[in-house]
Amino acid sequence: MSIELRSWINFQPYLHGLSTRGIARQAEYFSGDQLVVSADPDHIATEAREYEASGYDSSIVPQSASWPDAWSTVTWALAHTQRLKVIAAHRPGVTQPAAAARTFATVDRLSKGRAGVHVIMGHFDRQADGDQLDQGAVYARAEEYLEIFDRTLREPEPFDFSGDFYTVRGAWSGVRPLQQPRPVLSLPVGSEQSIGLAARHADVFALRGQSLAEAQELIGRVSVEAQRIGRERELRAWANFNVIVDTTDDDAWRRARQIEAGVIELADHRRRTKPRHTPDFNEGRPVRHSDGPEVLDRALWTGLSRLTSTELTFVGSPTTVADAILDYHDLGIEIFTLGSHVTNPVEEEARRELLRLLHEAAEARDRVGAFAGSR
Repeated sequence: MSIELRSWINFQPYLHGLSTRGIARQAEYFSGDQLVVSADPDHIATEAREYEASGYDSSIVPQSASWPDAWSTVTWALAHTQRLKVIAAHRPGVTQPAAAARTFATVDRLSKGRAGVHVIMGHFDRQADGDQLDQGAVYARAEEYLEIFDRTLREPEPFDFSGDFYTVRGAWSGVRPLQQPRPVLSLPVGSEQSIGLAARHADVFALRGQSLAEAQELIGRVSVEAQRIGRERELRAWANFNVIVDTTDDDAWRRARQIEAGVIELADHRRRTKPRHTPDFNEGRPVRHSDGPEVLDRALWTGLSRLTSTELTFVGSPTTVADAILDYHDLGIEIFTLGSHVTNPVEEEARRELLRLLHEAAEARDRVGAFAGSR
């Protein structure tokens, strides 16, 4: 089974005048969402090229009601790379589905088949874009949205559709995506509604970073639903994590504790300096693993997730973290977001070594599987 390693593309450099210390910049990376975000073209292009050179296979551009446009950012990152796939986070309800599909097809063709889309529901901020539907209606609308979106990419002739949320007449896209039958579409899973939506429409289902037991249970639920509806095509799994990796386990944990202290300091700074009535993006989001162990399984740290909305974080040397990630690969997960922020050559070399170890391990497993299958 192959492996795909994914990063996050950020719109601008970290730390806006608070400090130039490396730990402080890393604290901002791991502190979760920000409200005030602009688009720095040089930073986006440079970061995309750096991820490609480091060994990442793909990157994802996030989406939020107050952030720069994801599709424009994806196109810019693709224009400055040669191999890297770039995925746009995309929320139904902001753009009409046929128009969004044509945008997606155009970006895929311009990038020579390197575009992807991750469809999110936008629980926390969709009202800022004028989307006032309750959560149940959001999923019902997404069913119609994804049908129109998919048919616009696939249908050889214009088509009509009439539903509770969308009505189209003669929908079609003259520009066809290079990836056939369409570029990869992913959906997050967790609730029963999201699992059903992914089983019916997605190529990839995404789960938040969690313990091995939790991941295995969720993968099982998705598999049961896919079997129940008679799905025939493959449905792949993607898990989101962060990594703090250094030359040795002790070095990585030392930096993790420094980042933890920096996150606390940064949160205090934001509370003291943010304008009145400015919303806090972490406010109202559930704190994860607040009552459980600090370290799950081999090397999965819950410390930063107890403070912010960030994903759980693998901590350790390249070998330690690679072994921990491969435990999830054994569950059938083949796409991994490994978010990280490095500030010096030693950290960068450790990250490159981690990515190299994971790619080599996956290739070795594929060779063993192919050999066993040929006997």
